[in-house]
Amino acid sequence: MGTKADFYKNANPDSSGPLSGVTILEATIAAAGPICATILCDLGAESVKCEDPGAGDMMRQFPPFIGGKADRNAAAWYNSINRGKRAVTLDLRSAEGQALFRRLAKDVDIVVENFTPGTMAAWNLGYDQIAEINPDVIYISISAFGQWGPYSERKGFDPVAQAMTGLMSVTGESDGLPLRTGTVIADNMAGWQGAIGGLAALTHRNATGQGQYVDVSMADAMLNATDFGIMAAANAGFKWQRQGNAIAIGAPMNVYQASDERYVYVIAHLNAHWERLCAVMGRQALIADERTKDHFTRAKHRVFVDAQISSWISELTADDALAQLEQGGVTAAPVLDFSEVAELPQYREHDSVVEIPHPDLGSLVTYGVATKYSHTPASVRGPAPKHGQHNQEIYGDQLGLAEGELDKLKSDGVI
Repeated sequence: MGTKADFYKNANPDSSGPLSGVTILEATIAAAGPICATILCDLGAESVKCEDPGAGDMMRQFPPFIGGKADRNAAAWYNSINRGKRAVTLDLRSAEGQALFRRLAKDVDIVVENFTPGTMAAWNLGYDQIAEINPDVIYISISAFGQWGPYSERKGFDPVAQAMTGLMSVTGESDGLPLRTGTVIADNMAGWQGAIGGLAALTHRNATGQGQYVDVSMADAMLNATDFGIMAAANAGFKWQRQGNAIAIGAPMNVYQASDERYVYVIAHLNAHWERLCAVMGRQALIADERTKDHFTRAKHRVFVDAQISSWISELTADDALAQLEQGGVTAAPVLDFSEVAELPQYREHDSVVEIPHPDLGSLVTYGVATKYSHTPASVRGPAPKHGQHNQEIYGDQLGLAEGELDKLKSDGVI
């Protein structure tokens, strides 16, 4: 087992991440687009996010709000997925707004947008229009079904992608309704795929000087996370049924309630692991029982298997059960809520959960950068921007607009 100091012993102390120097311009709303750019920002890129001058990104409107009072700069969801960026207000529907966007796009490395296909082109801000003024640009478009095909013009939110890619059909209890996942997993995965696509395109450009258009579909992102679903259905005639926490290849794999009403997840589907679990529970007779002697029979008699474990754990606190399982070499975990996750020592030590200062909201706890780099450490670079926070910096200092010009643009509703 290593230490943080060992891992970072050759780190550049001045590093802001491996993407230091990469610039991004965002026309993003909701989740998938912002998540894509945020991942790149976490790795050192600098992003300017364009938002509607009125309400801003829709995520600013959704509770809960940090501090308890409705405030578009305090929405937890917005602050979580837009950290480390600069933000300007800009009406992309107006000719003046479009002209400003093109000026900002002229010298950036990457543009990220997630409007319905055709929207940016209708605003004269599509890939072809931006590539005319910035031929080397990497232009990432994220949508529900991609830039072409019979569904390409459909609007789509995260649950639509879950519903139409098979994920919802296999999520839930066997006798219950198809369910969406607890988080907006399709938005997240589309954002991740967008970041991967941007990095691949950036690598190609570094080698050839050639930028390109990157098309990311929420549906495609989800299809790439469906395990063997398509392969088995299309080639083996297999119909995947909902089965809660269970998996067809073996048992036990489930959640069990302890005496203190906390939950413990146990997975011991492999025969050697099952034998260890039986020893921990003091029920060695189950090792040779015809109903539980191998992973296939245990899967067939899952109800019986779960009843054995449930009756054992129900007599113990979660901590006691977990301690015995760990000592016995059985893989298990507590089911944590997010308040518990935020304080877990492992996550704090590994920078999986970090604190960032916010000028108005104090110290904010959030998830850290998922990937760690021994030479070019990356970190959450700062809090999410306030609505229009960087208008003066971007429009005045960077583009050189005079105060009178800015005042007119503001009075006209352009910024």
